[in-house]
Amino acid sequence: MHKLLALSLAVLAGCPEKKEDYKNQAPPPEPEKPASLPPPPVKKAEAPKDLGTCKLTASGAVTAEQTTPGGRPATNVSYWYDEAEKKNMMGVDGFVVNCNGPDIRFSLVPGGGKVDGMPFKPKKYEFKAGKGDANLMIGFGKATMDKPSGSVDITAFDGRHIAGTVDLEGKLVPGAGTVKLTGSFDLVCPGFKGCVYE
Repeated sequence: MHKLLALSLAVLAGCPEKKEDYKNQAPPPEPEKPASLPPPPVKKAEAPKDLGTCKLTASGAVTAEQTTPGGRPATNVSYWYDEAEKKNMMGVDGFVVNCNGPDIRFSLVPGGGKVDGMPFKPKKYEFKAGKGDANLMIGFGKATMDKPSGSVDITAFDGRHIAGTVDLEGKLVPGAGTVKLTGSFDLVCPGFKGCVYE
């Protein structure tokens, strides 16, 4: 009996009680960081509801006053397109301004000549007998203004709008006499991808 007790004590003495030692343990692995996400896309400002107007007055052989709204029918500006939209265009960079209503039809369109004939900046377009760095199409009902002379002065032109004044005169065909066309326009970029509203 004494031998058994001594043996049990010896076994207990040889196996000291195991204590957990937190100092000797490796630190827990750090949690995995989520993969870095790209920043959210910048939300583009939406086109304003008011896209501007074009106000024209005809005098002389034709008398009329007209105000037409802006929007896509009123403007076609290559500088307001992104690269994908430009691929669908033909020709050189430039712009179109249309002020078409029931009494007066006015269009300023690219002349197709110089590459930089219609730059993305203010410029005064001078016309002599219908010739200049752009082309004009002007009508009143079934009549037209033949070989207009004068100017279309682009006074502001950026990613938000194109604005200018009109001062032209030409012969009414068919008809008699001359007709003068004056006015102004301020047309806002109508939601193309290159528009800038801020």
